Order: sequence, then C-alpha cells, then structure tokens
Amino acid sequence: MGKAKGESRGLAYLQQVRPQAVSHLLRFFRESGQHLEPRTRFLISIVTKVINLSPRGLQQYVRRALDEGASPDEIIDAVLCAYPCAGLTKVVDALDVILDMKLPGFEAPGEGDDSTAAEGPVAKGEWVEVGTREELGEDERLEVNVADRSLAVFEADGEIFVIDGLCPHRSGPLVRGQLQGKTVTCPLHQWQFDLESGACQDNPGARVGTYEVRVEDDGRILVKF
Repeated sequence: MGKAKGESRGLAYLQQVRPQAVSHLLRFFRESGQHLEPRTRFLISIVTKVINLSPRGLQQYVRRALDEGASPDEIIDAVLCAYPCAGLTKVVDALDVILDMKLPGFEAPGEGDDSTAAEGPVAKGEWVEVGTREELGEDERLEVNVADRSLAVFEADGEIFVIDGLCPHRSGPLVRGQLQGKTVTCPLHQWQFDLESGACQDNPGARVGTYEVRVEDDGRILVKF
C-alpha cells in the first residue's frame, strides 16, 4: 500500500498494524474541537506546534489560521501562550520559523518596505510631507508613519493617492497589496478598496480614510490632515 505524499510513515504503519486504535484516536481529535470555530482551533494548534517545536506543522497551522481570518497579532499571541510549557527558546525559534515564511504583517524590524516617519502631533488642516515621487520606486508605493498613523502612498494612472495603511478587517498592510488601476487589494483576505473614495468593494460598510494630496514641482508629496 503506497503512502500519500506528506503522510507520516509512522501513522501509515499504525493504520496498517493497529487500524482500530488509530481510528478511535483520529475520531477523538476530530470531535474534541467540533464546538470551536476553525480560527480558534488553528490558533490552539499553533500553541501545540510551538510546544512540540514542529516547523512544518507550525507553518501549516499559521497559514490555516490566517485563511480563517486570524490576524498576525493573534498568531503572535498564540505563540506567546505556549511559553509556560515551551520555554523562551522554543518561542523564539517558532517566531524564526514564522518570519522565514515571509508573510504580510510579520516583517522583522528593518525588513519590508522603507518607511518614512514624521514624529510629533499633527494639527488638523496641517500639510505634512510624506515622501517624494522618486521614493515611490518601481512599485509605485510607499509606507509612511505620521504621528503614529500608518499611511500608504500609491501612484496610480499618474496620480498620487494616500490612504490609511491598514485594512479595517484584520489590519492587513495595504501597501503590500496588489494594485490594479485605482484599486488596491488587501494581501490578507483580498478585500478591495478604491483609492479615491476609500470605499470597500467587498463590504459596503467598510472603508479606509483618504487624504488630500499636493505634489510640489520638485516631486515632494504633501498630505493634508
């Protein structure tokens, strides 16, 4: 009897020599979480994979948790919840595994897109420089932090647009989303937003903030707050 791709040799062996025992065990696992929503089950599985330090299992359940709507912060919390049983070394190693997956929202400090920071409070109606056309680069986008506010700057069809940088669904980083015309798609759960109005095409009740933009002759991009 052949082994399915990715199947454990040990499990395949037990299914042959102890089929009844394995059947009871697998049924127990299925029924033990039947009253939990999928996102919660997968977050719990992340905790167990950190305790056992199973990189392949951790990668599997991180992806499944994200697919079910878990946010990066919830996944990090699940990893930290394993600390009492796993210890600091396994927690840190688990985070290394997740960072190596290169998923949106899990960039280590210094990684990802360049970010411009404007510190200090910003008054209403104030114009703030957030970058230059040159800094947008080939991707035609720039991630900016202004007074602890995340913004995403895009160039689309020759125009400059500035919107809130985080998706209102699960805080997906919109600057890393797919840009098509004047629509950006969140990289986490594919919600689409119009750069002009901020309206969400998938959920009429959701939107992101938009900002008035002024581009100076020297290419500097200013945003009105």
